[in-house]
Amino acid sequence: MRFRLSGERRSALQKLRLAVFPQTCVLCETNACTTPLPVCTDCSERFRRMLKEPCADCGRPPAECICRQNRNLRFLFWYRERDAKRLLNSVKYSADRAEIRALGALLAALCTARYDAITYVPRARKAIDRYGYDQSLLLAESVAERLELPMIATLVSRSAVEQKLLSASQREKSMRGRYAAMPAAVAMYPRLLLIDDVSTTGATLRACSALLRQAGAKSVSCAVLAKTPLLRS
Repeated sequence: MRFRLSGERRSALQKLRLAVFPQTCVLCETNACTTPLPVCTDCSERFRRMLKEPCADCGRPPAECICRQNRNLRFLFWYRERDAKRLLNSVKYSADRAEIRALGALLAALCTARYDAITYVPRARKAIDRYGYDQSLLLAESVAERLELPMIATLVSRSAVEQKLLSASQREKSMRGRYAAMPAAVAMYPRLLLIDDVSTTGATLRACSALLRQAGAKSVSCAVLAKTPLLRS
């Protein structure tokens, strides 16, 4: 039998863990963090700047971007500057689970549409075996908990190749057969919020959204921690 801790008890345990085993700030790589977010007090302003960095086209911060290509996507910050890349590298390869859940809670605050359930883009099995976790699953669990919605698995990864090793054109081609949807799960929850850690070219989110719609989803919204800005010619 699984026991679920209340939010208040979980918060108290996290504070105790951080007091005994503090994690190092991802941004300065020196100071200890006093909250589940991987950012120390001295670097908190750097983190806030990431959240407020304006879009080059509409001039709004990431959470309020109204550009056409981002209408169906919610995200916390741009995947561009060194701090953003450090944070995402931590999420992907060395994160404390409480850290990912804390970021997921921030992401949940942006997701205000109507959804029936939260789902996620599954990590390649080889990456899970190597790093010990699926960051998108942990993010989805955090978002689902904050929004008080079920978190369900609707997609299966069929590839062992990590996207970071592929070029933009290769990513588009690799989407063929990379994932498969589970229609039975989709049928129960037709309005889905799809979670991933980062959107680089958008190929993964487009492919997975299409699969979910083909499997019966009426709508698929997407949310990620970070998005790579479009290259300006």
